[in-house]
Amino acid sequence: MLTLDSQQFRQQVGQFATGVAVISCTDPEMSCTEFDYAVHGATVNSFTSVSVKPPTVMVSLMAGRAHQFITGNGHFGASVLTEEQQHCSDYFAGKRYADTPEFTIRDRVPTLVDCLAWFECEVIQRFEVHDHTVFVARVLACGSNGGSPLLFFGSQYHRPALGRSRTS
Repeated sequence: MLTLDSQQFRQQVGQFATGVAVISCTDPEMSCTEFDYAVHGATVNSFTSVSVKPPTVMVSLMAGRAHQFITGNGHFGASVLTEEQQHCSDYFAGKRYADTPEFTIRDRVPTLVDCLAWFECEVIQRFEVHDHTVFVARVLACGSNGGSPLLFFGSQYHRPALGRSRTS
């Protein structure tokens, strides 16, 4: 049987281009109003749709504060980043050199003020897969602000090349 090296796997799975999202949540011990909440976030490229009827998404997270708070309150926000928001991705990936990104609560869960698309989600199922938890969630509200996506490919950020799309 062939032994698969984790670094080799990481390099190869990195050949699948993804968008970049920030998963956001609040501390369940604090009240959640527009003026009194502490937002915690995590940068992910594991956010994806699962079903349209009913609207359902999933995200995979390692243990950490976002994981703890989503587990505690059962809700999270997802903000799909634009090509101008690499600083948001870096900030929530632990590179705290940028200004703190700005959040808003459109209904009940914080999402980034400016982002390509936003989703407010309620966890309906979760399960452990090795060192991650997969959270499956019903989408309660969503919307978009327009723009071009921030992409992640080959362990690097990319911006879409405009004017190169093919039509069938």
